[in-house]
Formats: sequence, C-alpha cells, structure tokens
Amino acid sequence: MKNHKVYLLFAFLATVFAVPELRAQVLYGSLIGTVSDQSGAVVPKATVTISNAQTGQTRETTTDSEGRFSLQNVQPGTYEMKVGSAGFRTMARTNVAISINTVTRVPVELEVGQVADQVTVEGAAAALQTDKTDVHVELGETQVRNLPLPRYRNYQSLINLVPGATPGRYQNSPGSTPGRSLTTNVNGVNRNNNVTKLDGAVTVHIWLPHHTAYVAPADTIETVNISTNNFDAEQGMAGGAAITVITKSGTNELHGSAFLMHDNSRFGAKNFFFRDPKTPKSLVTVPGFTVGGPILKNKLFFFGGWEGLRERVNRSRLFTVPTADQRAGQLQPLPHHHVRPADGQPQWNGPHALCRQPDPRLADQPGRTQARRSDAAAEPAWRQQ
Repeated sequence: MKNHKVYLLFAFLATVFAVPELRAQVLYGSLIGTVSDQSGAVVPKATVTISNAQTGQTRETTTDSEGRFSLQNVQPGTYEMKVGSAGFRTMARTNVAISINTVTRVPVELEVGQVADQVTVEGAAAALQTDKTDVHVELGETQVRNLPLPRYRNYQSLINLVPGATPGRYQNSPGSTPGRSLTTNVNGVNRNNNVTKLDGAVTVHIWLPHHTAYVAPADTIETVNISTNNFDAEQGMAGGAAITVITKSGTNELHGSAFLMHDNSRFGAKNFFFRDPKTPKSLVTVPGFTVGGPILKNKLFFFGGWEGLRERVNRSRLFTVPTADQRAGQLQPLPHHHVRPADGQPQWNGPHALCRQPDPRLADQPGRTQARRSDAAAEPAWRQQ
C-alpha cells in the first residue's frame, strides 16, 4: 500500500514538472524585443522591467546571450518599460500598450553612460505585427464606448466593421433569446462556426450555436478581439470567427459610470398602414451603471456592472379576413381561380376549379354551412372541344 502511494506521488510530481508552461495568449499579450548598444552589438544580461501604473503590477526579466528578452502572459494594459545594464544609461519608455492575442515587439537601444542617468522615450511609431500570422481586428474600450450602438446597445453590431463580415442581424424571439444576440457570417463560413469567448470561457447556446449565450454590457467591455483567418490552434472550436471578449477590471482608483438609453416611438414617424390616428406606443429603456476600484492597493481589485432592459412593443399588421359573403358560404367570387389555357378566361366550374359553392342540403340548418365542389361540368370546356 505504501509503495502504491509513493508511485502515485512520483507520477504526480513528474507530471507537474515535466509539462512545459502553457501559453494562454488568447487572454493575455506578450512583450518581446532585443537590447543593443549604439553600435548595434547586443547587450546580454540587461534587466527589463515593466510596470502598470493603474494596478501596480510589475514583471521583470533579463536578456539572454543574444540580447533577447521575452515576457509572456502579460495582462493587457498600458505599461512603463525600463531597461538597464552596467555601463549604460537606463532607458525608460512610456505608454507601451499590450493587447490580448498580440505579440508586442519593442527594440531597445542603450546609450553609454552612468546607470543613474535615464533616457525617457514618450512616443514611438506604431509597430507592425510581424510575430504572428493571424488576421484579427481589435476593438478597444474607446471604440466600444464611443461608436454608435443600435437598439439594446449590443457591442456585436461593431463586428460589421470587420472585413469579410456580413451585417449582424437579430435571430429568434426575445422570449427564447432575451440577450438579443446578433448573428453574422464571416468570410462566407456558416454562422454556426463562430465562437465567442468571454474572459476565456465559451459562451454559446448548446442547442443554438449561432447564439451568444451572454452578451456583456458595452460599458463593462475592455477589449473585443475578432480573429477571422489563420488564427492559432489555441483559439479552438472556431471555423469562421474566433471572438474574444475581455471585461474590465478594477484599478487603484475608484471609478464608475452611469448610463441610460431611451427609445420612444413618439419621436418617430407613424406606420403608413396604421389606421389609428395615434402613433403606437413602443418604448425601450436600457439603464445601467459600472463601478470598480481597489480592495488592497496593488494587490486586489473589484469591478462590477449592471444593465437592465424594459421594453414595450406595440406593432401593427395587415391581415386578410373573410368578407360577409364568404362568411355566409358564398365562396364563388374568389379572386383566385383557374384560367383556361385555350382562351385565357377564368374557369369557375369543373374538377380543377378552386371555387366552391354552398351545399343546399345544409341551407335549412342554422349556424352550419358546408361547401362542396361544383360538378356542373365534368370536363373543362376547352377539353370538350
């Protein structure tokens, strides 16, 4: 029995230490680069430190013998980057943006001088994505918050801006899908092959895979990343578009927002076919708020949000109802009838006629009317010729 427990413990330890570190680039970003001096020679063993002023998160690494550094699984955000080495001035770069599902490459050039001296770089040209081959579009908080959203304030309508995507449309009824998720086809692929992940968890209806199970409120979204082609295997389960939604997190500062969207039919034109002189009363109200802040500074944060929906719908439709003659059983003057191919005239009688005549046998029975097929002519006139 003891030997059995020892074997199990040995197998567990071997599994833990043998499995390499898993990369979850879909939820996080990476920062890589090369440190060199002014002559172009690489600088090994240089210290690279990044820090997020909003959360106090700090990551540190050193360059290898080729002057290369790599920081994996970095929380998305804006960082300050410092690089230092003996015999060189410390280089500081601000506003280094790290996004989900993206590799950010920042080359660093150190100047000869004292370590206490610091060179600060506040701006840099936008870097091309040369370390990944996937095709993706990223919508940040600013785009989601400022771009116009349609009814229900659904962020999925912004996927219309993605090349290769068809305009999003509603599906099913509000009762079956109260989230009012939108469906779209990307690059001609079936809409069932799109997969949406919210903070790493797949959020689709099992029985309706083209529906997003939970549509996050727009004010709680930090980033929406839409990969449409050549995405990595770690995306998984996607054939059309791999959509990754990251919600906001708390920071060292208390912040929040409140919003209200109200759509009233009084401000719109009345349907031309609506006979009532008053405009149908249709209302949509979407209130909500968000709040986030620190619990323990630089260590623990909170963020939450709420969004409601109150909808009142009043619609008008056109219906076809039977006339007074039809309700009395006089069905002969129906507008739809057969036409004789010989002369193009309507055919009211015959085995192929659509019209029906009341059965005289039921005429004396009040409250009952039965229609029977007319047999005035066994064959159409054009066949008897």
